[in-house]
Amino acid sequence: MAAGLLASCASDGNVSDKSYLRVAVIGADSVTMSFFSEEDEVVTVSADSPEEALSAAELRGGKKIFTGYTELVLLDGCDCTDTLERMLREWKVSPSCIVACPRGSGAGFLAARTAEELEGAVRVAQEQELIGRCDIVTVLGELLGSGSAEVPELSRDGFIGTVYIG
Repeated sequence: MAAGLLASCASDGNVSDKSYLRVAVIGADSVTMSFFSEEDEVVTVSADSPEEALSAAELRGGKKIFTGYTELVLLDGCDCTDTLERMLREWKVSPSCIVACPRGSGAGFLAARTAEELEGAVRVAQEQELIGRCDIVTVLGELLGSGSAEVPELSRDGFIGTVYIG
């Protein structure tokens, strides 16, 4: 029985066999991803849906991508409600994942700023009560309820204000 338990644990693979998504910039026809890694790896793939983007990034990187620890999703010209529903349902991102919008090209953000800096800017704005809750569950609930939601807007310099999406 113990051997069966050990075998089932081993079948999931090692931690090093996966890439752990930290930030995703979802555009109308591309997705840029940044991972938890010392290399500050950033991958951009062209795709018609978040699912296609995930598959393409896995093929490119040669590793399965785990999305459960995703900290930040930047919506850049995509269908906000549909995208966030897919992020929760198919990518299974954390309910605490922050939703924001970039000013300018979202993909370029991850080259100019680290994922940690972007998330930190939102957290500081929340602590200073400049913005309210902007986790994916709250934002999606507002979109489904009223058709719009207020989210942080980020520039290459960090938090610059809020915008309405929907």
